[in-house]
Amino acid sequence: MKSYVFETPGIENLRKIGNDMVYGTGLRVRILKAALNPLDYNVISGNIVYGLNPIPHIAGSEAIGELLEDGKGLKRGQRVIIYNRLYDSTCRMCRDGREYLCLNGGIWGVMTNGAFTEEVRIEEKNLVPIPEYVTDIQAVSLPIAALTPFHALNRASARAGEKLLIYGASGNTGILGLQFGNLMGLDVYAVSNNKEISTYGPVEIFPRNGVPDEFTADIVINPLGKETWADSLKHTSITGRMVAYGVLTGREGITNIPDLYTGEKTIIGSTGGSLNELMEILNIMKYHQIRIGVDRIFSFDELHQALKYFAAGRKGRVIIDFDL
Repeated sequence: MKSYVFETPGIENLRKIGNDMVYGTGLRVRILKAALNPLDYNVISGNIVYGLNPIPHIAGSEAIGELLEDGKGLKRGQRVIIYNRLYDSTCRMCRDGREYLCLNGGIWGVMTNGAFTEEVRIEEKNLVPIPEYVTDIQAVSLPIAALTPFHALNRASARAGEKLLIYGASGNTGILGLQFGNLMGLDVYAVSNNKEISTYGPVEIFPRNGVPDEFTADIVINPLGKETWADSLKHTSITGRMVAYGVLTGREGITNIPDLYTGEKTIIGSTGGSLNELMEILNIMKYHQIRIGVDRIFSFDELHQALKYFAAGRKGRVIIDFDL
C-alpha cells in the first residue's frame, strides 16, 4: 500500500512510501477519489489553525471510497462518502446534532491521518452510502465543497427572495454556494474575475474590488478572510448577515464597528456542516442536478503536481483519481 507522508511542512517534503499498515480504526475503505481544498494545501504547507496529528502525517480531508468489508449496516463493495468530522457522539454539541463542533473532536486528515493513502480505516458512523444517482465526481465534492456553503446559508437563515452576495464565487465552495442559493430561491450575485461562472446562474458577476459602492445584500458570504473582510461588511445590508468560513487571504480583518451596530448587522462564523445537512444535500440531488466544475483530474502518483497546480490557480475542482 502506498501513502504520501511529510514530517516538515512543504510540498517538496512529501514522500511516497509503501507499507502494510492501514491507518485509522473502523472499517477498511479503499480510496477512490480525493478532492483538493485550501485546507489540504495549508496542512501540507504548515499554515493551519488546527493542531496537526500524527507526525509524520498523511493529509487529505475530502474523499470517497469503496468498502472492503461489511459493517453493521453497510456492505462490502458500497461506495461511501467519508464524513470528515471526528466526534464522540456524547458531548453536548453532538447531542444537539452539531457533531461538526464536537468538544472532543476535530477534522479527519488534520487531527488524524487522511485520504492521501490507498486504504484507510474509518468508523462506520463517519461513512455515508452514495446513492446510485450521485456520481463519484459529485460525491467527492460533498463533504467540504458542498457542505460548507450549504451550512453557511443555513447558519444565515437564508429565505427565498433575499439577496445573496458570494465572494470567491469561482472557488470550490463558491460554485456550490451559487447553486444552493438559487435552489433556495435567493437572488444570487457573485464576486469573481472568472466570467465562466455565469453558467451557475448568478444575476450578476462583479469583478474583484468592483462591487458598486451602493450595492448591499441580505447575506454576504466571505470565504477569503482579511482582504475582503471590510468590503464584505460594507456590502451587507441593514439587518443583514455576513458569514465567514475561511482565512485564505489572512486571519485578521478590520471591522467598521459603528457600521456594524448602527446597521444592526450580524457577523456569523460557520464551519463544516452536520451529518443531517449532508443527508439533506443527497436528498436535494434526487430532484436537482448539482454540477461540479472540474478543472483537472490527476492520478494518485501525480499528487505533487496536483498540489502545485492547485496553488498556481485553477478554474474549478482539482481531483485525485486513485484508479488512473
